[in-house]
Amino acid sequence: MQATLLVLAGGDSRRMGRPKAWLEVGDTVLLRYVVERLAPAFSEVMVSFAEPEQMEHLVPYRVVFDRKRSAGPLAGLEAGLMAARHDILFAVACDMPYVTQATAELAVAAAHSADAAIPRHDGLFEPVCGAYRKSALPAIVGALDAGNYTAHDVVMDLDVTWLEDLEPSQFESLNTPGDLERFHAGFSAQR
Repeated sequence: MQATLLVLAGGDSRRMGRPKAWLEVGDTVLLRYVVERLAPAFSEVMVSFAEPEQMEHLVPYRVVFDRKRSAGPLAGLEAGLMAARHDILFAVACDMPYVTQATAELAVAAAHSADAAIPRHDGLFEPVCGAYRKSALPAIVGALDAGNYTAHDVVMDLDVTWLEDLEPSQFESLNTPGDLERFHAGFSAQR
């Protein structure tokens, strides 16, 4: 697809107790696992970090950093949209290893006619998993400059195509060591 994959890796990982991007997954790390799972569908791949100090390892992808410090995933979205070579980017948090390539492709296709296309299930949505067009950038920049770092609020101000009826388990995040253990158990069973 002529679209950009943006993997958000700038979180604090407080509940996990260590940076999620660098968690071991088989013979790789979680960040690389998520990228390699989705990248074949995209013509550009980028990774967003809040700050350079978060890069414990070199990554073979374009890297962008947040303009606003401590502004959460909204700042990562802003950095990605500003740097993307394409009008549409699919953003996914590095701790969401279950998201499928089919979902990414569906979101990108749906975003052509809206500011964003975001999966929603049971009325809930996760703004760090969805396709965004550059047309969403003014709302994101405006919110960040006004001190509103809540991505959910900004999404509600966008023209969003909601993607319904997708398997909700693919949007689960690895937030705690228990989540990571369950993921490792499933990962080992697949091998």
